[in-house]
Amino acid sequence: MGVAERERSKLLEEGGSCRDSKIGGAGGLELDEGGPDVDVRGGNLIGEAPPPEEVSIEEAAKSATAYTNPGPFEALTSEAKKYVFVDTFDGARLDLSKQLSPMMMINHNFWLGTSMLQNANKHYTFTSQVVADEDQTTVLVGRLDMNGTMEGRVIKTFRQDEDLSVVGKFVCVATPEFDAGSNQLAGDVDLSGKSWSGNVKYGCMGGGDYFSCNYLQAITPRFCVGGEAAYIGAQKVSVGSYGCRYNGVGWMGSAQWSGQQGALSLNYMKTITKDRVNFGAELQVAPTMESNVVFGAEFNLKQSKVSTVIDGGGGIKTVVEAKLHPAANLQFSAEADHLKDSFKFGYGMTIMG
Repeated sequence: MGVAERERSKLLEEGGSCRDSKIGGAGGLELDEGGPDVDVRGGNLIGEAPPPEEVSIEEAAKSATAYTNPGPFEALTSEAKKYVFVDTFDGARLDLSKQLSPMMMINHNFWLGTSMLQNANKHYTFTSQVVADEDQTTVLVGRLDMNGTMEGRVIKTFRQDEDLSVVGKFVCVATPEFDAGSNQLAGDVDLSGKSWSGNVKYGCMGGGDYFSCNYLQAITPRFCVGGEAAYIGAQKVSVGSYGCRYNGVGWMGSAQWSGQQGALSLNYMKTITKDRVNFGAELQVAPTMESNVVFGAEFNLKQSKVSTVIDGGGGIKTVVEAKLHPAANLQFSAEADHLKDSFKFGYGMTIMG
């Protein structure tokens, strides 16, 4: 066996490939550049990815993106709407809240010199909230105003865990006139899971029976769709609405359509600066070819917050809230409608004790 053949056999045993060539006019050897190179340590072709590691189903489930609960259907557009809605008022308003114990809190609300109430320019409301048990699953809320209207609420959490949450609510409203249109008696149940939420409600409202149910489902971690159906016995009509929402990175968009009126509402919010500046917009379109657009912005400063809204009719609403103390806030409210020649101003204070 010649030298070339012995070298060829040696390279083949080590995993390489070779071919005859002429170097300096003599018979020589060189690696075959056209053939695949072999990693003699691992037995894999050089440049080829190693076989994937086996992953168990449990590990894959843990690494998968979890679906989040989309929240109640009633709050489908609330995140975007809060930047296009400003709670303006006129006159003077004072809110006093006192934590009497870890289980009880009371609130006094005074509103004087206002033109926003029907047949009155002043209003007072007393509210009390009590946690009825040690595990804090039952909350009682009572409210009484200066007109004698009483409202009572019972909120009971039956189950609260990762798989299922069940919360029941009972509401009773009574007026001194015992007007069937103003009195209310209703109960509802909130259900929510890892990726869905629903509500069922039944009661007597407006002088007739009332029944409604809604459902909201997360299709992806960022997108959810849902709908609501209701029957109003006093008017003998059935209504329905449908909506969807997409949560992007730093922005959110939602749409809601009302089946009876045929009205479409589109909402959008954008975080310009995290925890500082937020922007919102709303477009409402009706079959009567009437539409309305609203733009709003919220600015969170070091010791104050400014919220302003401008609608398509030229109306401007602004509320400035200044923090005087960790437990005291001062509000200034202004509303101007140049087309209607209407201007309203107010100031208020909120004190927590």
